Amino acid sequence: MGWLSGTLAASAVLTGTVFAVPHSFNARDAQAYPNVTYPGQKGRHYDYTGFDQNQTRRAEAVIEMFRFAWIGYYTYAFPNDDLRPVNNSFANSRNGWGVTAVDALDTAIIMEQVDIVNQILDFVPTIDFTKTGNGVREGASLSVSLFETNIRYIGGLMSGYDLLKGPFEHLGIEEEKVDVLLKQCVVLADVLKFAFNTPTGIPINNVFIHNQTFAPRYQMADGTWSAGLAELGTLVLEWQHLSDLTGNPEYGNLAQRAMDYFLEPSEEVWPGLTGGNFSVETGKILDAYGGWTSGNDSAYEYLIKMYVYDPSKYALYGERFTSAADSTIAHLLSSPSSRPDLTTAGPFAGRMAQNYSEQLACFIGSAFILGSTALNKPAYLEHGLAFSEFCANGYRYAPSGIGPVVYSWNLTELAMPEFANQTEFYEKSGWFINDNTAFRQGLTPEAIESWYYAYQVTGNQYWRDVAWAYTLAQNRTERVGSGFSSINNIFAEDGGGWTNSMQSFFLAEVLKYQYLVQAAEERKGEWDVEYAPGGAGNGGNVNLWVYNTEAHPFKVRTKMPV
Repeated sequence: MGWLSGTLAASAVLTGTVFAVPHSFNARDAQAYPNVTYPGQKGRHYDYTGFDQNQTRRAEAVIEMFRFAWIGYYTYAFPNDDLRPVNNSFANSRNGWGVTAVDALDTAIIMEQVDIVNQILDFVPTIDFTKTGNGVREGASLSVSLFETNIRYIGGLMSGYDLLKGPFEHLGIEEEKVDVLLKQCVVLADVLKFAFNTPTGIPINNVFIHNQTFAPRYQMADGTWSAGLAELGTLVLEWQHLSDLTGNPEYGNLAQRAMDYFLEPSEEVWPGLTGGNFSVETGKILDAYGGWTSGNDSAYEYLIKMYVYDPSKYALYGERFTSAADSTIAHLLSSPSSRPDLTTAGPFAGRMAQNYSEQLACFIGSAFILGSTALNKPAYLEHGLAFSEFCANGYRYAPSGIGPVVYSWNLTELAMPEFANQTEFYEKSGWFINDNTAFRQGLTPEAIESWYYAYQVTGNQYWRDVAWAYTLAQNRTERVGSGFSSINNIFAEDGGGWTNSMQSFFLAEVLKYQYLVQAAEERKGEWDVEYAPGGAGNGGNVNLWVYNTEAHPFKVRTKMPV
């Protein structure tokens, strides 16, 4: 059987039985895998020795998950945004432009699923990025998020273009289909660029494209506008790369002007670490809350990634990441009282570190690991691995095998009556959930992202096994109906039911990273992060591609462009 052609045999890896998946099988006929026990991988006393150690079979099993999710989406939701797998319906969370298809494109390319690649490429020219709203797609919002549209649509289109023009040119895709990806990217960027028309050039995140006005979400009581750090700081990689591909410097210049307010901030809490909200009128920082938390963290991620993109041109980005990382190590490291062996970094309020962390911050391990090799900072690797282990521990202790939305080790909160039933759990695990509405969990990618980086640098099979445990848990608790869904209760072994939502990042990020970490060495290539030509863990790591925050890889600069 040829690699990734004809039929995939996800044999025994997840079910103990042979499950052949023809490329043409219909989602209506698909059988969800039965519950899979994963022996001995809970808590401190985990044992991964029972796992299938054949990396080819593991990778094929992840491809089967991708195909299953894609066919469910394509059958019941396409060309809408999201699949609702429990009842085989759809939702439009990202303006009805088919975000799951665009987000999934580069995953299909890397997995060499040519039939899916062509399905998506046939769809891309039909997207009208100049229109949105309920009249275009049922339930689609009239308001467009610059941040989400950038990382998913612009990122997904450019990544597909780079890969098909580069290391996956051998797939034989028609050149006209590939060229449309960049053309549509330009159309979308041109539609959105009015968001930067502000006194400072800091963009308004939520906009109405039909009349080129700003949505009032970020307008304050006095009539002025604010912008979140992640929203102004998570644009420059995509928009600069678009300038480099098109030869038009306008896109990169727009994003860079906004980014300058973060690179040279009006004030800092600690060197490199700033508050999370900026005045659109003045560029001044409006608060002192921030750090490795939602609404902030991807801006710090893009500091090191812009440096990787072009170390000469973006040396300042590397310096600013170094400042942020050093301040994190000096001021934000924290260990739970019950588990001093664990270490992570959370947010801050003023100069007070907060004793909690979010699932979204589980990517911090990957940022520090990337910084360790790109900047030649061995200490960052030590911390990056520690951060990665903190989240691995979280997934092991959750009875579902799926980590929580929030980790808390705040003893004052733990003493509150509503959390008292988690005291015994905290003593073992080092964390509890301090929000009774936060037991749900999505199909989130941040932890697996860090485990992938950790494997690439160390070559330690442990990180592959940690990731494989997550894969098994997802098939056991999240696989339902025609796809995968986030679950209601991570403390329930069966997941406590489903939210009926499969967001696009499950195909764009989760399954991509799960595949990349499990792929056998002969299936790795220049598109891998921390690529080690002599094999993972053997040093000489290079980053010829850099992944945006939605796991879309871009080719780094090879010469000074516009």
